[in-house]
Amino acid sequence: MRSNTRINLYLAAGILLFTAFAWVFNVCFAGRSQAEKSNGNSKCYVCHLALKTEELTMNHLGMGVTCDECHGPSTEHMHDEMLMTKPDLLFGRAEVNKMCSNPSCHKPGGQRTVYGRQDHADPVAVEAFFKKWRGRMRPNGRTVTTDSVCTDCHGKHNLHKPTATQSESEQPAEWLAAFNGRNLTGWQPSGAASWVVKGGQIIATPGANGKGGALWTEVEYKDYLLAVTFRATWPIHAGIWLRAADSRHGPRIEIFDSCEPEAFTGSVSVPGKGLVLVNLREDLIDRESWNTLSVRVEGDRIQVWLNAEEIGAVRAAGPAKGKIGLYIEGPAGLQGGPKQGGSKSAELHVREVQIQRLSKAE
Repeated sequence: MRSNTRINLYLAAGILLFTAFAWVFNVCFAGRSQAEKSNGNSKCYVCHLALKTEELTMNHLGMGVTCDECHGPSTEHMHDEMLMTKPDLLFGRAEVNKMCSNPSCHKPGGQRTVYGRQDHADPVAVEAFFKKWRGRMRPNGRTVTTDSVCTDCHGKHNLHKPTATQSESEQPAEWLAAFNGRNLTGWQPSGAASWVVKGGQIIATPGANGKGGALWTEVEYKDYLLAVTFRATWPIHAGIWLRAADSRHGPRIEIFDSCEPEAFTGSVSVPGKGLVLVNLREDLIDRESWNTLSVRVEGDRIQVWLNAEEIGAVRAAGPAKGKIGLYIEGPAGLQGGPKQGGSKSAELHVREVQIQRLSKAE
């Protein structure tokens, strides 16, 4: 009788011990499996919600490549609520191409060690892309050059300030196309100039006797990034109004060649004050093809680039919020006259107007 009781006690203790061990095993290893499973990025989306729709992340995930394939498990990074611990692996700009050229991902051809443009599935399309974008800032905020890395063309894979509590509505604004390529929806003309859409371009010409006019966005903007892709027939006097509220106009980026004072496209003028920022580099403009003017507007600070070359920055008074406007007038209206001979056939062609709102001034 005593022997049976002892056996029953041993059995009960064994069952309890086995149950406890199984519970600990399931909690530890099943929890780890859920946190670090390789078939998704859910653990990363907790903090980096914007990656759900980011091009590079989505394309790789579609091929079964998750964040930890490139950045490591980063367990300590995930568990650091203060966001002080970095992922296991991070790559600087100079390391991107080498990292992407892993033979298991993007294997270079021949004896080369770095994946190049010629290794793409459609090299002809890639070369056409570079011909179109070289020297211009793309909607992802990157400028395409002969030394561009993979992420300049693919996605916007860069996290400057990750936050643990941002909602989707609080994510940084994306680039938006203010011109839809079909018509002038969202724009309002004023003045004597003519504005038509043809071949996916806005085409502007001065009015009779060179009288000017503007094409305004219906939406007002405060702080923003702006990229306008254009070409022109020269000589021309055109420009981009940065903020206009009612009859009060703020700074304007000029598209012109001026003699007195000598100045070129990318200079900034303010009504009643004249030029407040002068571009003296005539070589930055391509008179035969497309150009991109990029502008950063924050408070009263204006920063300008022409074809990815920074012209400079200036503080210029004007409305704190207003409409953006394209502008054209006859080249004879330039102070001191145009640098080249006058012409009544000046045209401004605009292919793209991209705008990104800034949440707050730095």
